[in-house]
Amino acid sequence: MPTCHPRLLLLTLVFVGLALPAGAQERTPQQQAEVEKLQGGIEEFFQGFNSPNIGPEQAFTTLVGKGPLKGKNDELAKLVEKAGKLEGNYGRYIGHDAASVKTVGNDLMILRYLYKAERFPVVWHFYYYRPGNGAMPVAKGEWNLIEIRFDTNLDGLDR
Repeated sequence: MPTCHPRLLLLTLVFVGLALPAGAQERTPQQQAEVEKLQGGIEEFFQGFNSPNIGPEQAFTTLVGKGPLKGKNDELAKLVEKAGKLEGNYGRYIGHDAASVKTVGNDLMILRYLYKAERFPVVWHFYYYRPGNGAMPVAKGEWNLIEIRFDTNLDGLDR
């Protein structure tokens, strides 16, 4: 039976390790259900955002819901205005894909989406926070959208 040289074995393990997604972690069924619920809201957002009957302003208002961004009318108005220029800058919307879901601890989740336009893609970042996991034994709250941003920086999408 052939033996494997230790350096070759180490090199193979390193390459196999590099092929796995960085920070990949298994989610519990409850965590996966939470991710899917948030993704469902984002799917509705993109459908409404690109619908002539709903449009960006109403889509943002619905997505923000009762969360902490609701009262930030100036910030939301600037975001709606910037989003309204996407078609002029990058072309007509042709679809979107979920790019990544990253959890930071138990109570922060970052979902990134690739918004595909005719001339160039746009990366959307949705930050959700769930309060109630502090020192006091408090029941976990609902996920709140605390930040939305989008840009054309494609760096990091492959991670």
